[in-house]
Amino acid sequence: MKIVVANSIGRDRKGNYIIHSPSRWSEAVKNKYHWFAYYPWELAYLSALLKHETKHRVKFVDGCLMRLGGKDYYKHIIAESPDMLVIESATRMIEENVELALKVKAATGAKIVFVGPHASAFPQKLIDMGIDYVCVGEYELTVLEIVQSKKRNEILGLYPNVRRPLLDIKKLPWPEDNDVSRLEYAYPGEPSSEFREIQMYATRGCPGSCNFCVARHVYYNKANWRPREVTDVINEIKHLRDKYPLMQGVFFDEEVHNADRQFVFKLTEAIIENGLSDLRFEAMCDVRFLDAQVMRAMKNAGYYKLRIGIESASEKVMKAMGKTIDLEKIVNTLKTAKSIGLKTYGTFTFGALGSDVKEDEKTIKLMRDLIKNNLLDNLQLSICTPQPGTPFYEHVRRNSLLRKNIEACDYDGGIFAVIDYPNYTHRQIEAMKRKALVIRDHYFMNKRIKDKGVRDWIISAFRRYGWWGVSTKAFLRIINELCFVKIIKLNKKNRF
Repeated sequence: MKIVVANSIGRDRKGNYIIHSPSRWSEAVKNKYHWFAYYPWELAYLSALLKHETKHRVKFVDGCLMRLGGKDYYKHIIAESPDMLVIESATRMIEENVELALKVKAATGAKIVFVGPHASAFPQKLIDMGIDYVCVGEYELTVLEIVQSKKRNEILGLYPNVRRPLLDIKKLPWPEDNDVSRLEYAYPGEPSSEFREIQMYATRGCPGSCNFCVARHVYYNKANWRPREVTDVINEIKHLRDKYPLMQGVFFDEEVHNADRQFVFKLTEAIIENGLSDLRFEAMCDVRFLDAQVMRAMKNAGYYKLRIGIESASEKVMKAMGKTIDLEKIVNTLKTAKSIGLKTYGTFTFGALGSDVKEDEKTIKLMRDLIKNNLLDNLQLSICTPQPGTPFYEHVRRNSLLRKNIEACDYDGGIFAVIDYPNYTHRQIEAMKRKALVIRDHYFMNKRIKDKGVRDWIISAFRRYGWWGVSTKAFLRIINELCFVKIIKLNKKNRF
C-alpha cells in the first residue's frame, strides 16, 4: 500500500501564503517575504513511525514548505498514486483541504484520514463530508493502527471511539528527515531565529491550562509534560549536525521546554559534554520555571534566546484566560535573562476573554516599555482566536459572541478577529493588533539602527531575502513610519 502523509495546502484561493502551525494557530500572509514554514512536527513523527513500524511505502509531502496552491498540490499528490492519504488541517484551511482530499479520493480511490485540530473538534462533520477516518487528539499511534488494519471499534482515538491515552514520546523514532530536509525549514527560517536552526522537540505538553491553547485542550485534553531521554536528544542533535554541515543551531519549538529544571540541567550538561555548545539554541519556555540558575546553565550550553508567553499586561485578561502569572515576575525574569547575556522574545495577544480597548492598550504600553528598556529583542503579536475545541471557543459560542457570517478561513490569528464583545468589536480588536504592530516595528527599528546602524540592517536583510526583499522591506518600513506618525497624532494624550 502507498501512503501519502500530507501537510496542509500552502497557498489559499486568494493567493495568500499559509503559515501552518496547527498546535497553536495558523495564519496567512500576502507577501512572501513575510512567509516561512514551521516543521510539521506531529505529521513528521507519524511519517517516521509508519516507515519504522510497517512495510508500506510511505511518502511525506508538505504543501506549505513548497508553497503550493490546491491545484498544484493535487497534481503533486496524484503523482504518488496513493492508496491512503493522511492530511493535517487547522480550521483556517479546512474547506480547501477537504476539497483537495475528496478530489484525490475520487481520482484514485484512496482512503482519506484527517488529523489535527479541526478533525478533533468536528469529527462527525468530516465524516458527513465523505472523509473515511477522523482521528481525535494525538494521532501517531491511531493512524498506525488504521494502517495495520486493526478493527475500527478497537482503535483508540479513532472517531467515534474514546480518546487514546497520551503516548510515551520516548518510544517514537526521530521525525521525518528523508522525504523533506529539516534544514529546508530554516530557509528563510522562523523570522526571529537568528541562525540556521533546525526545529527540534525535546519534550511535549504543557502543565498549564490557558483556555485558548489548542495543544493543551485539543491534542492532549489535559495538562501534561513529557520529556524525552536526554541521551536520545543529544544523539539526534549529533546526527543532524553530521548530516547538515550548514546547520548553525537548534530551535526547541515545544509548548514548554523547561517545565522541569532538573531536565534542563541534565540536557545542558550533556550538550557541553558532547561538544555541542558551539551551536546556538533557543527554546519556548514558561516564565514560571525560569530562574537565574536555570538560565545560566542554558547560557553556558549555547542557548542564546528564550521565548516566553507574556500575552497581556492586564490582570483581568490574564485571569480570564487562565494564565495567572505575575507581571512583576515576568519583568524581573527578563531583566535577569538580559544580565546573564540571553536574548528574549515575548508573545502578546489581543481580544482574549476579559479584554476591551482599555485593557489591550495596557498591553501595547507594556510591549513598548519592554522594547525601550531593552528587555525584549523580538516579539510576536496575535489576535486571540477561539480555535474550535478549546474552552475559549466553547465560551464565545455559548454566549453568542462569534461575529455573524463567520467562515472557516477567518480563524486566522494573524489577520482576523472572530469575536464581537458587547463593548469591543472584531474591527476594534483587529485595529488594536494593527496599531500594536506599527508601534512594535517603529521601536524595534529605532533600536536596531541605534545598536547596529542602517548598514548592518541592510546586510542582514540581504542575506536572508536578497536585494528585492531588502527593497520590499525598506518600502514597508517607510509605510510603517507614516502609520506611526498618524497614531501619534491621534493619541496625543497617550503617547506611544
